[in-house]
Amino acid sequence: MTARVVGSLFITATAAGVVSAATQGTTRGLCVFIMAVAIAFIAPTLFPILKQHGEGLAMGYVVARTLEVVLLMTAIAPIAQIQIDELWGHASAIYFCVSVALLNTLLFRSRLVPRWISVWALIAVVPYLGGAALVLFDILQQTQAGALFVPLAINEMVLAVWLLVKGFSKG
Repeated sequence: MTARVVGSLFITATAAGVVSAATQGTTRGLCVFIMAVAIAFIAPTLFPILKQHGEGLAMGYVVARTLEVVLLMTAIAPIAQIQIDELWGHASAIYFCVSVALLNTLLFRSRLVPRWISVWALIAVVPYLGGAALVLFDILQQTQAGALFVPLAINEMVLAVWLLVKGFSKG
C-alpha cells in the first residue's frame, strides 16, 4: 500500500511540476503548490520503510525534501502578490538533488526496488545538479538546461510506475 501511495505522489508532483513550467500567474502558483504538497508527503510516507535500512540517511532524506518544499513554496509568492527573489525557488532544486542521492542510496542498499533504477537515478542526478546550479547562478535559463533534467525526470516516472505496479521488494 505504501508503495502505491508513494508512486502516486511522485506522479502527482511531476505532473504538477510539468504543468507549472508551462504556465504563469495563478495557474503556475497553484501547480507549484500541488507539487509541493505531494513532495511534502513523499518523505514521511517513505521514512518508516527507509529507516530500517539506514536511519541517518532516511532522516537526511526527510530533511532534504522538507527544505526543498520550503524553498519551493517561495514560487507561490506571486499569487499573494509578494515579491520574492526567484533564487529561492531555484535553490529548491539543489535540495531535490540531495534527496535523490539519499533516497537512491537507500533504495540501492535495501534492494526495495531493482538496483538498475537506483543506479540510473544516481547517474542522472549529476547532470540535473549541474543544470540546477547553472540555472541558480543565472548562467543558463531553465529552458536551456531542460535537457539536463530529462534523464532524472524519466527515472522518477519509472520508479513511480514500478511502485504502483510491483511495489517494494522484500529486500
